This record gives sequence, C-alpha cells and structure tokens, in this order.
Amino acid sequence: MFQMARPGGNPDFGTKYRFDNGRDEPLSEQVKAQVHPEVKLYLKSLANQRKCTVPDLIREAIDLYLAEQTPHAS
Repeated sequence: MFQMARPGGNPDFGTKYRFDNGRDEPLSEQVKAQVHPEVKLYLKSLANQRKCTVPDLIREAIDLYLAEQTPHAS
C-alpha cells in the first residue's frame, strides 16, 4: 500500500526546522493583485537586476506608498 507521508510525521517540524527570512516580525498576511503579463515580466526582470524577489519589490513599493500617505507630524 502506498503512503503519502511517514507515520507520525516529523516532531521537530515548525520548531527546530523553521524558515528564517531575516525579518524581526514574520509576515502572516497575503494580498493578491492581478496584473498584465507584461507587468509581471517587467517585475521579474527588475527583481533579477536588483537580486531580490518580486514580492520584495512589491512590499517596498507598498511601504513607499504608505509612507507618502501618512501625514507627517509638524
């Protein structure tokens, strides 16, 4: 009989073996946007040039946009 996973699983999964993305606070929410294929290709190209990922670019753009929208204290 074929089994998909080892019985009992890995007791260290999620504690000992955890992906570290280098952030102080883990990202837990998703936002989805649909774009034209040309935009996606351009974002991939730009990400390759900057040696990052497309989500990194989008997070940076969102941060810059929100910083512009936030009223500055006088």
